Amino acid sequence: MIRKSDPRPLLLMLACLATAQLHAQSYPQNAYYRTVTETSREIPIGYASTASPQRKIVYSLGPINVRPTRYNSLNYVDVRFQAGLTKRCAGTVRLSYYIVRATRPDSTDGLYVSRFTVVDLPERASGPDNRPLQPDEGIDHSISQSSAYAYPHNAPRVSNSYFNVVMFADSYDRSCIGQTLRLKGDDAHEYHGEFVVKNF
Repeated sequence: MIRKSDPRPLLLMLACLATAQLHAQSYPQNAYYRTVTETSREIPIGYASTASPQRKIVYSLGPINVRPTRYNSLNYVDVRFQAGLTKRCAGTVRLSYYIVRATRPDSTDGLYVSRFTVVDLPERASGPDNRPLQPDEGIDHSISQSSAYAYPHNAPRVSNSYFNVVMFADSYDRSCIGQTLRLKGDDAHEYHGEFVVKNF
């Protein structure tokens, strides 16, 4: 007597292979995203006691699919950016910046994927007359930040996300409040900025 084999295990295996191929197409194994285009070139300098500073998105990458993790391994997302800024006022300016994973390219809120960082941009060396900067005079400053986080096994799938670099500036100095910090952008100098997201 010839027994017919059960086709269900074979069909299940083929379905799993098709699903794995679909995931591989949608979520590349080692995805690399990079931009050198600034979304905003100017960061307004507000009064330091203001409760709601004017946040600007400087770089944005997306939409990005964070690939799901197989088995018990971890999936890492690495983010980093660098930028150069010019300050055209003599006083101290406090610059704050961070990177978020958001659902929109214009969102300043979301999952923080880097530390919230605050730096004091240098002021002009004080002279006897404490004179202000000339109209064509500026103080240059460069910043950089990098961070990585693990996306664990069985975590919810992340699709069509945006990674945004957010900055805002404030000051107590009257010579700086109402002015702007200017991102140097593609001026062919060493301050040329970039934003990179890697998923591996």
